[in-house]
Amino acid sequence: MSYEIEVRDVEPQAMVSIRTECHAAEIGATLQEILPEVWSYLQRAGVKPAGPPFTRYHGYVDNRADIEGGMPVAEALPGEGRITAGELPGGSVVTTIHMGPYEKLPEAHDALHVRMREQNKEAAGPQWEFYLTDPGLEPDPYKRKTELVWPIKDA
Repeated sequence: MSYEIEVRDVEPQAMVSIRTECHAAEIGATLQEILPEVWSYLQRAGVKPAGPPFTRYHGYVDNRADIEGGMPVAEALPGEGRITAGELPGGSVVTTIHMGPYEKLPEAHDALHVRMREQNKEAAGPQWEFYLTDPGLEPDPYKRKTELVWPIKDA
């Protein structure tokens, strides 16, 4: 797949999330557990998400993924239990849109990495994905739209 990749600035975004570790093959199942938990917290708090759900990837070690699943909010919330308040960072990012199954997302991440190298950019923190299409509403995985975001700094 061909990706249109752009560099742009984004504003910091308040969010609530759950950070956990899982086997890389269990990322999808883990997100199916934690994202509804975050959604339920927002409902109890009477707060609507300020954007689509996301997953931030903090790292991989020996097929173990350190991930954070959450939702952006308009204003900071206190968190509850394992749900913590935080912020997606602002600043320069490299970004693209992936159309298709989640299993193909590594290709989009690779395209971002190649572009960063070509433009002499370095990562400035963990990358994340916004899930622009609700898989519960769109059963066809080839119609799903995901935005990938990777903070960068000049190399």
